[in-house]
Amino acid sequence: MMVLKGNPVIKGKASGPAMVTKMPMNFTASFTKPKNLIPAWRSLVQDSNHDLFNKNIRDTVFVYPATIGSTYTGMVLLQRMFEKGSPAAMIVQRADSLLVSGTVLAETWFSRGVPVVEYGSDDLFEKIKTGDQVEVDGKTGEIKVTGSRNL
Repeated sequence: MMVLKGNPVIKGKASGPAMVTKMPMNFTASFTKPKNLIPAWRSLVQDSNHDLFNKNIRDTVFVYPATIGSTYTGMVLLQRMFEKGSPAAMIVQRADSLLVSGTVLAETWFSRGVPVVEYGSDDLFEKIKTGDQVEVDGKTGEIKVTGSRNL
């Protein structure tokens, strides 16, 4: 097991298999396509320019560098969390208002936010790989990486 120390952003604890990308995520471009209206496909990345195209982020620990896109991103995240189609937790190199707004509102309005930890070092993508089992503590910033890479 490896333990990393990040900066806590949104409290809570969660675990799951890691879904890792080195590409910034545009949640609006990824989750507002007509296909995302179909219940089974709501959590599939539908941005054909992204390396996670057609991958399901639901119940994963989503590891990525930054959020990009419009201010609508927070509402897209809120919708994913409200519908229980979001990642279980998020680890991001640079947390910003686009990411935090949707998560805070989901927690405040529906008690369905997810923990977020900021881990700014470039070694993030060397230490966590897709398929690793990851536990996130959004209160302390602790990230535990265990298990094998099964994806």
